[in-house]
Amino acid sequence: MRVLVLGGGMVGQGIAYALKSESDITIADYSSEKLQRLKKDLGVDVLKVDAVKDQLAPVMKDFDVVSGALPGRLGMKVIREACKAGVDLVDNSFMEEDFYALEKDALQSGITVVPDAGIAPGLSNVIVGRIAADYPQLENVDIKVGGLPEKDIPPIGYKVLFSPIDTLDEFTRKVKILKNGKITETEPGEGLEYFFVNGLGSLEAFYTNGLRSLLRNIKASNMVEKTVRYRGHIEKMNFLKDLGLLDETTTDVNGVKVVPKELLASLFLKNLSFPDVRDILYMEIRVTPARGKEEIVYTVSDKEDEKTGFTAMTRTTGFTNAAITRLMLKGAIKEKGIIPPEIVGINENNFNEIIRFLEKMGVTVSSNKNRI
Repeated sequence: MRVLVLGGGMVGQGIAYALKSESDITIADYSSEKLQRLKKDLGVDVLKVDAVKDQLAPVMKDFDVVSGALPGRLGMKVIREACKAGVDLVDNSFMEEDFYALEKDALQSGITVVPDAGIAPGLSNVIVGRIAADYPQLENVDIKVGGLPEKDIPPIGYKVLFSPIDTLDEFTRKVKILKNGKITETEPGEGLEYFFVNGLGSLEAFYTNGLRSLLRNIKASNMVEKTVRYRGHIEKMNFLKDLGLLDETTTDVNGVKVVPKELLASLFLKNLSFPDVRDILYMEIRVTPARGKEEIVYTVSDKEDEKTGFTAMTRTTGFTNAAITRLMLKGAIKEKGIIPPEIVGINENNFNEIIRFLEKMGVTVSSNKNRI
């Protein structure tokens, strides 16, 4: 089976690595230099494509499944092009737009599109979907997730782990949560709480807009998603926001037009990559299925792989995408149209396949569910 991985960045490399032993992989990217390196390092085919400027459908149509690993601003274009090509898509771009707007296009094309197929949204959705399958309605859903450097490092306790502009989007997009059965809109960074995790120390968590399709597909009374950082991070990000460095409108700097948010993303990439500092991924999902029922807890953890050099974020995001892509290749996802990960996870066989694949790849997934 032939798989096209759109994007040769950190996540795209993880997807290709996870799938190359079972499928014929081609990575598409705009950088010739990067493609030649990936061809040598991963032993996969490569294709030069500029996803911003080029039509993608003519390229996609030659493959059995497309795996998308491009920045969020290209997410809707990738879905549209997959519809034109008539090719199934598993995508993990963190797009701002509502991907359900393309439901009709996907159905008319007879394809399956699994959006938000990363770690969170992504694996978090899969887990919540599986739990929800056993109950008419959930009482509380609390998702906390974060990619962190292995130690709290200055200046903001963070290192770049994926597209910097997508990282900054978490601090500018309005957040939707579910409270007492009603969808409520709030600001990113609100809902701040502090907690402690053995081996990580003092952490904080705050609202970010990660629930997305869960609000549509999961019946619950209360549901939130929070990003995890080392304590003090949100205060520093709010400082940058107050200075205007997260603004998306153009400003004039000595006659040069600059978008502050794009400038900050560039500075993040330049100054916060910290190649000598390993990263870790921590996620906990706490679900109270019904009043009086014991809380179901899932934890997911991972760390940078010294052998491959893949970061924990590359592994958990890319390997989740790869796990769902494997299901697509096997024909295990029967539904057509826009099928978010929680719908995939409702199927127990699909859920177990995803968890087994992640554990095979060395990602730790644990749960107390056997005591429920």
